[in-house]
Amino acid sequence: MTVLKANLAVRFVANTWTICTMFWMISEFIYTTYIQYSFMTTINKIHAIKILDSRANWTVEVDVNGTACASPAGASTGIHETATIPADVACDFINKKLSHAFIGETIDQKKIDAQLKFLTSKIGANGSIATSFAIYNLLRDENQKNIFPYPLGNIFGGGAHGGTIDIQEVLICPKKAKTFPDAIKRMTDTYHDLKKNLKNKGLQVGMNDEGALTANIGFIELMDTLKPIADKHGCLIGLDVAASELYASDKYFYKKMGKTLTTKEQIEFILHLIKKYKLFYVEDPMHEEDFKNTGILFSKNKKTLITGDDLTTTNTERIKKAIGHINGMIVKPNQIGTVTQTINAIEMCKKNGITPVISHRSGETTDSTISKMALDFEIPLIKCGIADMRTAKLNELLRLWDEADKPKMAKF
Repeated sequence: MTVLKANLAVRFVANTWTICTMFWMISEFIYTTYIQYSFMTTINKIHAIKILDSRANWTVEVDVNGTACASPAGASTGIHETATIPADVACDFINKKLSHAFIGETIDQKKIDAQLKFLTSKIGANGSIATSFAIYNLLRDENQKNIFPYPLGNIFGGGAHGGTIDIQEVLICPKKAKTFPDAIKRMTDTYHDLKKNLKNKGLQVGMNDEGALTANIGFIELMDTLKPIADKHGCLIGLDVAASELYASDKYFYKKMGKTLTTKEQIEFILHLIKKYKLFYVEDPMHEEDFKNTGILFSKNKKTLITGDDLTTTNTERIKKAIGHINGMIVKPNQIGTVTQTINAIEMCKKNGITPVISHRSGETTDSTISKMALDFEIPLIKCGIADMRTAKLNELLRLWDEADKPKMAKF
């Protein structure tokens, strides 16, 4: 009888332990699920720090619920861009005031972005876009993204980015590529071949702010050198003129070329370059307020992407003015300050036959949000450098291509 009682006692203790263990496991599961759901649906953490960009300048990185994103910065900026503020000022406001206001808020892109837009004078475009990027990445659906952009690479630099030519960027696009990895190979092969060719000319080759090549060579000689190399690798050529940087007193001053052009002569010069080098893309060919003459240039060559950047600044009000005058538009989220406003600009472009081109800035970080946005909104071109920190955007797209189900290249 004593043995029976002992066995029953042991069984009772064992069953009680099992029940308690199961109860603990269920409670732990419920608690963990609640915490995870809470992190997915509400803001539990927001913290900003200063980090260095590619030009060793301070910029803002914001961490929301463990997802950290950073703001880039431009060198050649349009006068209609949303203003930035010193990184330490933006971080101080985010950490001391914004974080307290946002903790517990539902993670809702439009709602959060509306508040960020209202606070841009306090946190700047650099603080607002870093925060908005973090929210976007938290909410992003990673499934069913298989239309990939063509890279538009800055192969040779000048203008405000530093270099020996007046034109700000000479660009290449591997349009003959059938896959994204092939596109990167064609683009980098062109880059290395041009670099080798310039060195063979006895030139010292360097890199500018955007990782583009620089050398003491004239613009026309450069273009004549690049064209056969680009053709060999199946790449098209484009230009970012950044004409506002050349414009003063109703004239365009090409100081390194020794030219001063009237507006009419500027149009003729750009048309000449389009014809001679079969340019598929020309960005900001006229100064940033000249919608009329940008439109005249577009009307004379509709096969080329006449693209607005300083002209449009990712701003729907300026895009409205540009409709009918351009057929391409640069998308720079930090120009406008939030993801929601950026999406509005993309949608307006698409509705009006304007090809969106998502773009980096000259002062960059390893943040790859624009790569994901290119996929999410089926943007056919992503403009970034070919070397240095710019490879973060390209490498992210290479990873996503590898993970995608039946990926294919965009059409434009």
